[in-house]
Amino acid sequence: MIDTPTTPEDITREESRVDTVTVFQLDGQPVRGRAVKLGPALDKALRPNGENRYPEAIARLLGEAMMTGALVAQSLKFDGRLVVQCHGTNDGSVSLLMADCTTDGHIRGYARWDAEKLKELQIDTPLPGAQVLLGGGTFSMTIDQGPDMDQYQGIAAIEGDSLSSCAEHYFNQSEQVPTRIQLACGEVVDDTGSHWSGGGMMIQKIADDTARADATPPWETAQQLFRTLTDAELIDPDLSMNTLLYRLFNEYGVRIVDTHAVSSTCRCSRERLLDTLKSFDQAAMDDMAEDGIISASCEFCATDYKFPLAEIS
Repeated sequence: MIDTPTTPEDITREESRVDTVTVFQLDGQPVRGRAVKLGPALDKALRPNGENRYPEAIARLLGEAMMTGALVAQSLKFDGRLVVQCHGTNDGSVSLLMADCTTDGHIRGYARWDAEKLKELQIDTPLPGAQVLLGGGTFSMTIDQGPDMDQYQGIAAIEGDSLSSCAEHYFNQSEQVPTRIQLACGEVVDDTGSHWSGGGMMIQKIADDTARADATPPWETAQQLFRTLTDAELIDPDLSMNTLLYRLFNEYGVRIVDTHAVSSTCRCSRERLLDTLKSFDQAAMDDMAEDGIISASCEFCATDYKFPLAEIS
């Protein structure tokens, strides 16, 4: 393990990069955690063609879902992926929210929503949270270890106005691991324009054992310190996660255990789509074609593909 520097000056010299997940431990305390700081990766995922793909409220929710996936995926001890999904109800605007995160740090996400319903909801709540946007529903995490392994899925109810509340409820109910999560996502403006920025932090209580004293008092203290964390600190692109961890936990000797890079990467490809189209019979392809061309768009990265029928046959 690498000790976190003990002075603010050292922390400044060793600021962690943006688009990373940082693994940390409170020295000598039964508390571990992960923190994520996203800039360009989040901007690319939410603005794939240089323009905002989603209304602000939905973009924030999707950004929180991808950060949740990035935090949890890095804790998996195998090569695979973690899928975070929220299924909404007819009372909300968002019917589906999905974040696909691999254990090597590739994230992508998309949302399906009803624009008219969103307008109705925003009459009373200009920037609605998770409970209003989804209208309740379910929050799930699916662990995919590959085609030769069974998938594992845990499901919990949507509770709270933020996705962090939903994720906390999931861990406390499905995983039975005392967990606190805070996420924030927003647009920031600099000399080059507007960009999406976000951050998140998760702390967990390590299970007690016979060799360790009762973990409740330090866990309660860690939660009190954690509650001082603000959305502004998490979103601020100029505030490194190392500095933020020092602010929160320096009295406990917070240690940086590891860091992992995160990038916005989509696994779609022209070749894969072409192979899929070739599995259809000619009549089906003729129905899908317009003026002799089949068009397809990736729901994750919004890349448009066009396939002349002559290329498929």
